Formats: sequence, structure tokens, C-alpha cells
Amino acid sequence: MSRTAWRFALTIVSLAALATTGWSLYAVARHYDAPKLIAVAVFLVFDGIAYACLHLASEASAAGRSAFGARATAVGMAGVSVYLNDFHADLIHGGTPASLLFAMPTVGLLLLSELSWAGPRAEARAARTEQPYRLPAFGGWAWALAPRLAGKTVKARAVHHIEHGPPAPPEPAPATPVRHSATEVLRRRFAEMDPADAIRVAHDAHPDTPPAELASMLITYGVIVDAVQVALVLHGQPDEVTIDRDDTDDADSDTPPDTGDAPQVGGQPALTKAKAILEAAAVLGPGFKAADVVERVKRINRMTVKPDYVRTVLHREKKAEPDADDRPMEGGYA
Repeated sequence: MSRTAWRFALTIVSLAALATTGWSLYAVARHYDAPKLIAVAVFLVFDGIAYACLHLASEASAAGRSAFGARATAVGMAGVSVYLNDFHADLIHGGTPASLLFAMPTVGLLLLSELSWAGPRAEARAARTEQPYRLPAFGGWAWALAPRLAGKTVKARAVHHIEHGPPAPPEPAPATPVRHSATEVLRRRFAEMDPADAIRVAHDAHPDTPPAELASMLITYGVIVDAVQVALVLHGQPDEVTIDRDDTDDADSDTPPDTGDAPQVGGQPALTKAKAILEAAAVLGPGFKAADVVERVKRINRMTVKPDYVRTVLHREKKAEPDADDRPMEGGYA
């Protein structure tokens, strides 16, 4: 039931209850020859004061004040009203049925008002972290089968509540951590990055991937780019090669001083075995052996050659020299 419908129903019931009891009090006032206007005011005084006191009691409870005075006043005014209703029943010789007919609307209206304001009072107490004592819910069968034990238990709990206060509320269960997939986390990470930086990160991870595939991959992570944009970012500046060198020269003492950089760095043609053999022969000088050339080529050039191949290369080089005159190579070789 909506709040508006509840208020409407409560208004209808209140007006009907006030009309019933009011007529009874009006009849009593007229019995004592009270003027009509005074007779109307009589029921407004009794029932109106009781109803207003209940409202004040609810406001006091919501504000954290004692509502004993307002409730006691409401009960006193309602009690006097019920007594006058019972007196009216005796005047008309209606007996107990008439007493109940005239008095119960007032009692029911006060109880209904008390119950309707109980909810807001409880909410106000909860906001102040107050927890009033509530009867334990044992159920009807427990009270029927073990009434004495149930009564003792209720009393014991009430005494404990008075002496020690309400039990501490249970701690809330720890919240379950929210799980995120790697794709979701990377989407947020890439959303904070410059698209060009995201393209470079993807290219570093997949250097051989074409721009179109890189663009499709980045789109899955929320970076909306196309193949042309990827190509512009990747080829917008020439590739650079950075080489870290040690300050110390760890070359062998017999390495020629004019030895160039590695072929893959300096751009020189690849060193062949024959050229490595000739360079070794030139460095070793006269009196070297083929085994010395084999050992130096292996140590300096990381190449493996055989002594017979060394002799063949040196012999071929000797024949190619125009001024050799069929003389043995200086120093010779064994």
C-alpha cells in the first residue's frame, strides 16, 4: 500500500472513530444540560488531547527524549473517555455491548496511531545507533509446550539487555573483490595513453605484424586507429640502432689496429674465410705455420678452417701476385 493510500485510510478510520465516541460523549454532556456547543467541545477535548499526546510522544521518541509524560497523559485522557462512554451505556441501559460499542473506537484509534508511529520512531533510534530490547521470537509452539522456560528466558535476556546493553551488531561480511579480465584492465590503461604510444607498444610486442593487423589488435583494446595511422606512426622517423660499448678495449693484442666494426653494424661486406686467412698471415709475419693461422682465425674471426685450406689460399694468393717470380712467400709456411 502506498503512503498516500495509507494516510487516506487512516483518515477515514479516524473520522469514523471520533464520530462514534463523540456522539457518546455529546449525549453524556447533554444529559447534564450542557449547551450543544459545549457538548460538541467535550469529545474534542478528551479524544483530541489523547490523540495529540500520542503525536507528541512519537516526536519525543524520534528526538531521543523521554515520551513517558505524553504517553501517560494520552492513556489518562483515553481512560476518562472510556469511562464516560460506559456511563452513557448505563444511561440508555445498553449494558456491556453498548459500553464496548461506544468505547472501543477511541481505544482502537489510539492503538492504531501508536502502531503507525512505531516505524518512524524505530528508524530514528537506528540512526542514533540505539537498539531497544525486543522480545525473542520463540514461536507459538515453544510458548505452548514450555511456557515457564520461555518466560524465564525472556526475563533473563531483558535483564542482560538492561545491565550490558544491546549486543554488538555483527560485522558486515568482507566484500568480494571484483574480478576484472586482463582485456578490461588493458582497455583502461590504453584509454589513458596517447594513441601513438599505444601503437608503439603494440609494435614492440609484435614487430613483424603488418600495420593493418596491428590496427585490428588495438581496436580490440579500445584504441580506434586504422592501418594508415599505424603506418604513419611507425614510419614517421628513420629507424635508429643504439649499441652500448664498453670503455675498455678487450681485443687481443695481435688484432690489427685498422680492424673495422662488425659487418652487421658498420655496413662492410661479410668477412670470408679466405680473407680471414690472409689477414691472419699478414699479422703473424714470417715464420708462421698453417696451424697458427687456423688457431688465430678461430680465435679472432670465430671461423673454423683446416690447414690444407690455409695452404691452398696462401698458394693461390702467391700465384696472383704479379711480382712473385715464383719465389716462396716471405717467411714461408708449413
